[in-house]
Amino acid sequence: MAGSKKKKLSVWRIIRDFFRLDYILCTALVFALMYGFEDLFERTNFLNPIETALSDFEMSDVIYSAGIREKPGPDTNIVLVNIGNLPRRLIARQVEAIAAQKPKAVGIDASFVADLDPYGDSLLDDALGKVDNLVLYGFLSHKQNTGDEPFDTLLLCNPRFARHGVPGFVNLITPGKDEYHVCRAFSPIDSVDGKKHLCFALQMAWYEDSLKVKEFLSRNNPSEIINFRGNSNYFYELDCPDVLGRDDASGFYQPAEIPVNLKGKIVFMGFMGNSFQEAPFTISDKFHTPLNERYAGKSYPDMFGVTIHANIASMVLRGKPTDSMGFGAYILLAVILCYLNVVFFFYIHQYYPTWYDLVVKTIQIVQVGLVLYLSIYIYGVYNYKIEVSAAAFALGFSGDVLEVYVGIKENIVARFRRIFA
Repeated sequence: MAGSKKKKLSVWRIIRDFFRLDYILCTALVFALMYGFEDLFERTNFLNPIETALSDFEMSDVIYSAGIREKPGPDTNIVLVNIGNLPRRLIARQVEAIAAQKPKAVGIDASFVADLDPYGDSLLDDALGKVDNLVLYGFLSHKQNTGDEPFDTLLLCNPRFARHGVPGFVNLITPGKDEYHVCRAFSPIDSVDGKKHLCFALQMAWYEDSLKVKEFLSRNNPSEIINFRGNSNYFYELDCPDVLGRDDASGFYQPAEIPVNLKGKIVFMGFMGNSFQEAPFTISDKFHTPLNERYAGKSYPDMFGVTIHANIASMVLRGKPTDSMGFGAYILLAVILCYLNVVFFFYIHQYYPTWYDLVVKTIQIVQVGLVLYLSIYIYGVYNYKIEVSAAAFALGFSGDVLEVYVGIKENIVARFRRIFA
């Protein structure tokens, strides 16, 4: 009985010693100071040049250039077709040539809102009617400029064109109002006046495999991280002339000999520059993505919107979505790692004070590097995104804050002793 009681007391003592008030208060001070400094920087624009350079950077972007992730092969079931700045009569030719090969679905990422040339509009109207499964432009918006309120309007293309297909909204998520921020995520589904609408890419994927789309939607995430396969060269890509055909010397239209068999494929049509030769120097309808060669301080967008939609569709159809850590788990991870550091650093401070700076600084450097590397490795290998920025800051901050905490405590204790002496 005595041994059992002693064992219980020792376990209780270990628990009590591990959750000492000093450890808890010091950990709380770490996060209070982190929050205070963050708020100060935001209010004073301190370090603004550095913030501007790194505001579009996440550690997970490194996986695309660090060689951690195995490069995927091309998705041969998706075809990208450039419509450039062609007039509607020539886009109509492209649509007819594509429809003649019986693709699984055709999506056109172009607004076609206004009435233009009556002849060209008539040809496009007729061509769209020949497509079996057609997805057309939609854009989620607000009737008034209401900021971050839920969307209340789905803008569609001209009704004479819209009647031939179903809409899919083309909105992508880019943080902030700066058009040069990075596109990493998208909303799979959204509601307008109680009616749910699929995004452009998922509406296209639906025609290929509705079960995989339903499985993806069952995750019930309001936004999803895009698992990028690659730029346009990871899909079949056709430039304007590849599907246009030509008028021969006698004035008769000669259909193009399209170099890709489109039967059974899903075809994304959209702007990819006036031509593929000019595409690298074009910024219209183009976004920064994690695939950008300059993953910090990006200055030039690297991917057209229609190619991002193709990446989303490929991700869903291949069943390779990206999972990520929730906000609660993100904070909990930071708190646990910081608390363990504080406990260990208190031990060093108490029993080996002369070695404190050397040991603590060395451990912190190793810890921060290891945490960042593991987050990149897990994302690259297991496609799971762990947010570690708060944890890394807390680990790097805890050693110095502990000394501040000990100094404050000693001063307070000394003052009370003088008062009550």
